[in-house]
Amino acid sequence: MGRSNAMGEVTLTANVATTTVTATNCGEQSVIHLTPRTANAAAEIGNGTLYITVANTTPGQFIINHANNAQADRSFGYSIQG
Repeated sequence: MGRSNAMGEVTLTANVATTTVTATNCGEQSVIHLTPRTANAAAEIGNGTLYITVANTTPGQFIINHANNAQADRSFGYSIQG
């Protein structure tokens, strides 16, 4: 079966409101899909504070906007489309 090189894992940075992810397969028009891997990551999605804007998706990286809190276990799997 085929596999994609456009996948990875990220843990949101604690005590700040953004996390930058270096992803060589990311482009300006890429769509990023996040899958929570921990309960706090799932809660982050439920809070409505997690998002990635088109302006924050650039060649080689994307920036995740999220709640600024001390939780150090908000881990996600990601895939990049396009």
